[in-house]
Amino acid sequence: MASLALPFRTLRPRPLLALSLPLPTLRLALPTLTLPVPSLLGDLWEGILRAVPKKKVSHSRKAMRSAGKGPKDRKDIVHCPATGAPKRAHHLSPELYHEITREWKASQRAAEGGAA
Repeated sequence: MASLALPFRTLRPRPLLALSLPLPTLRLALPTLTLPVPSLLGDLWEGILRAVPKKKVSHSRKAMRSAGKGPKDRKDIVHCPATGAPKRAHHLSPELYHEITREWKASQRAAEGGAA
């Protein structure tokens, strides 16, 4: 059984910081695992490292690419049977909603005024 050795080693000072002192680091001695890396994976890694555009994308090409990303036409607009105003399907029209809330608030005020 291998013993766990805790060797200390000093780091070389960085060239940019002339005043830095070498610091001891703690390193565990563990058995290393070596796995064979297929050459296909190495080729993929090289392609990932170089995945940058070769030329700047022009304003025209950028505009053409984003031309279809605008707001879409609504297909769920119908006319309200009560007021005739355009509204979204399965929703109250704004006019009808305001009418209902005004009536409800008026009835609330009447109930509070009659109780007091």
